[in-house]
Amino acid sequence: MMSLRLYRKVWHDRVHDTLARLRGYCNHCPRTDEAGGGYRHWRCALRRGHRGMHRYRNYVWDQQGRVEYSPVDCLPPSQPNERHGVFAGGELRAARRRAREKRRRTSA
Repeated sequence: MMSLRLYRKVWHDRVHDTLARLRGYCNHCPRTDEAGGGYRHWRCALRRGHRGMHRYRNYVWDQQGRVEYSPVDCLPPSQPNERHGVFAGGELRAARRRAREKRRRTSA
């Protein structure tokens, strides 16, 4: 059962990677060994063909995949190919639910 669940997760991630590439995003992944310092679920969410370093939220990496911390003033609410981040789960659903409840109260 566990192997089926892992297979489904790997397949799901590959579909998201393919969709991000088809939508025109860079989708480059940093090195995940000790020399790189990144995570497997990080993907560059900048447009394909961008200049400079790849970026996932507050982290940037070069073509060799070496990761550095480089904070930005204001984080985007979500990145197009984000699957495992803060907004991938319940926080976005909760925000949508609050907006829906507000619309119901004002329309009634």
